[in-house]
Amino acid sequence: MNIYAHERSNTTDSLTTLEIRLIVESYELVSVGRRFAQKFYARLFEQAPEIRSLFPDDLSLQVTKLTDMLGALVGKLDNPIELANLLHALGERHRSYGVDARHFAPVGRALFETLESEIGPRFDGPTRRAWISLYALATSWMHSPADDAPLW
Repeated sequence: MNIYAHERSNTTDSLTTLEIRLIVESYELVSVGRRFAQKFYARLFEQAPEIRSLFPDDLSLQVTKLTDMLGALVGKLDNPIELANLLHALGERHRSYGVDARHFAPVGRALFETLESEIGPRFDGPTRRAWISLYALATSWMHSPADDAPLW
């Protein structure tokens, strides 16, 4: 997997250097505090109330986990091996909670809408597409069975 590709491949196994830069720069605008995660969950449950049952009543710990995980993902964009391993492990944990592929679309919508509401006009077309590319990459690796996990 080449996350450093300068040109987009036909698969979801890479991010361009520009996409990585746009993701990092935009994440820095939302990474302070827990407001982003709280808004994300409010939006997710509003759009897909059936997902609410997968989470505990008290979301405090979940808000912290999401905040930490987004930071870890963005922080590992420069290390594709660690990123891939993190996403495979995250996928395994989420499968054990009952998460499956049908949950990815509403989560992605809530993520992009929350990013847009927090970043405003700086969440422009190229930045949105960069986040969509990262989300496609993440869900692809999370959805892969354990046998396909990186062996690095």
